[in-house]
Amino acid sequence: MADSQVQAEQFPDTDLLIVGAGPVGMTLALLVARRGYRVAIFERWGAAYWLPRAVAMSHEATRAYQSAGVLQTLLPHLDMSTGEFVGEYFTAEGEVLMEQRFPGMGESGFPPMTAFNQPDVEGSLEQCCLAHPLIGIHRGWEVRSVEQSRESVRVALDPVDGDKPRPGISAQASAKFVIGCDGANSTVRSLMDTPMTDTGFSSRWLVVDVLPTPEIYRSLKFGQSLDPSRPVTLAPGGPGRRRFEFMALPDESAEELAREETVWKLVGEWGITPDNAKLVRHSVYTFRGRWADNWREGRLLLAGDAAHQMPPFMAQGFNSGVRDAVALAWRLDLVLAGKAPLDTLDSYCSERLPHVSQIVEQAVEFGRLICVTDPVAAAGRDAMLRQVRDNPELAPPPSSPWRLGPGILLPEDANAGYPALQGKVTLGERTALLDDIIGPGHFVLLGNGFDPDTALSEESSAAWKLLDGVCVNIGDNHGLIDTDGSYSAWFAALGANIVLVRPDFQVYGSAEEGSAADSLVKTLAKQLTLHSSVPTAANA
Repeated sequence: MADSQVQAEQFPDTDLLIVGAGPVGMTLALLVARRGYRVAIFERWGAAYWLPRAVAMSHEATRAYQSAGVLQTLLPHLDMSTGEFVGEYFTAEGEVLMEQRFPGMGESGFPPMTAFNQPDVEGSLEQCCLAHPLIGIHRGWEVRSVEQSRESVRVALDPVDGDKPRPGISAQASAKFVIGCDGANSTVRSLMDTPMTDTGFSSRWLVVDVLPTPEIYRSLKFGQSLDPSRPVTLAPGGPGRRRFEFMALPDESAEELAREETVWKLVGEWGITPDNAKLVRHSVYTFRGRWADNWREGRLLLAGDAAHQMPPFMAQGFNSGVRDAVALAWRLDLVLAGKAPLDTLDSYCSERLPHVSQIVEQAVEFGRLICVTDPVAAAGRDAMLRQVRDNPELAPPPSSPWRLGPGILLPEDANAGYPALQGKVTLGERTALLDDIIGPGHFVLLGNGFDPDTALSEESSAAWKLLDGVCVNIGDNHGLIDTDGSYSAWFAALGANIVLVRPDFQVYGSAEEGSAADSLVKTLAKQLTLHSSVPTAANA
């Protein structure tokens, strides 16, 4: 269903119009189309963007692709290595000043970070979208304007070839909602009344991907060189690939850095030569930390880099965009199905914005720790890190785990707004991750050794059915067996025996008594305004 030279004056109406065929836009399209809605994606570029960008997929993002039904397709492009690994922050002389440890498995049932090659992943996502009968990808179109009505948005489109006009006539498209997934220079954001909060952080870096021989691949460090003469990041870049990021010095131009001879000279300092590696791609980027203050204006919404940009030092830019897509998909489903009112979408921004701003601020702090080129300042930083390394009691308190802001969450529940566990369970002779057993994308009531359905009143059962909710008994022979005891430990850590999990894998609420399942569902239904006055799907 792809096209590059569509000359039609009117595209067919759809439920969702996504601007931007990057990973966030395509992820959202797959999640929404899997729920039965028609999606049109419009992209200004005629082919997928091939330059280096993200290389690390969090366990939550991996679970999102499991939920979208495309994880198996992506697996050839993912390095799903398990086991604890350590990132080192080291001086020019090789002294390790700080370590960042990653556990062997994240709480979503996948490695905490999985290295991947973004162009390959995007290519697979596009093929999945093209194969889906409810998704259309239209390349070579730029949004010129939008006009909202009570029930839809009309979009005016101009034919383009990337950043240049192309022959053809303008077109129009209409959808129930328009989502701007069109990157840091988002056109959709520019058409909305939303100011930006800027942290003031800005740093230019040369990003390089190489395909080295296996011996060279294994010999390279993972971490951060704190050499003030030029800070450098070293990381896996997907199966068989390595990523280098070199900070640009003040007197270096982007053109100078982007020359192949400059690139080979820089990677050569780490043992990379044309004899033992292939230069895959390279580009100069400016890393920034900022976010839009409002992600929704009527039926226009933002996701991914259109809503927030962050330095890559915590590898959370791509992953935050995928979280946006998962958080938005279930809300759009409820609104489009007529099960919840339009203002349910307000909670998307109220939850995601505080979550993202925490990550951006932490990434900026890491950046300011790393991007030090003054030798005196670097020596002071190294001395501080050395003291903390040798005397951990001097370390500042760890940062709080990232938590969603206020929204569709159980009030005053300390467990609400954090990712839920996905552990291995056994049903009969089959052992698998929970979502593979019960199906993804549901509201789920998890009971610790009892069936939550038995605690629901007639009123709650009706609401639960409307939400397509699933009740799961974990921990005894009458339900799903807790294969490795991870759920038992999780319930104990939460101090709960009943947990309600949202379709975006976030804990809605929990309680110690299983009988509280009834009140959990009632409170959720009230927050979502699930009652007879909810508009029908035709008016959503």
